[in-house]
Amino acid sequence: MLVTAHGGRTRFYISDTINPQFVSNAARNIEKATWLLSQRQDAIGVLLLFSNEISEEGSNLSFAVEFGKIVARLDLLTQMLDERYRRIGVNYAQSLLLMNFLPVQ
Repeated sequence: MLVTAHGGRTRFYISDTINPQFVSNAARNIEKATWLLSQRQDAIGVLLLFSNEISEEGSNLSFAVEFGKIVARLDLLTQMLDERYRRIGVNYAQSLLLMNFLPVQ
């Protein structure tokens, strides 16, 4: 899913572009998958995956923390990609509005 969101590439160069919407969708899909993994139960009602534990001895939230880091990094990448396209648009508009005139003499 993550490789598909990155255009099927595993190596990137400066000229490569990534669609920020696909990366954002991948982050949301990971959130859904995380929730499904932590909530699935068998026919008796026992959790299939003991991902998070909160007990008297302490709490183990490593599963949620690790997947939270993945989602946060994908969200950061999405924001950076959106900012890149916004800057391109702003720079183009500014160059049209504040066009430098050539000297007359």
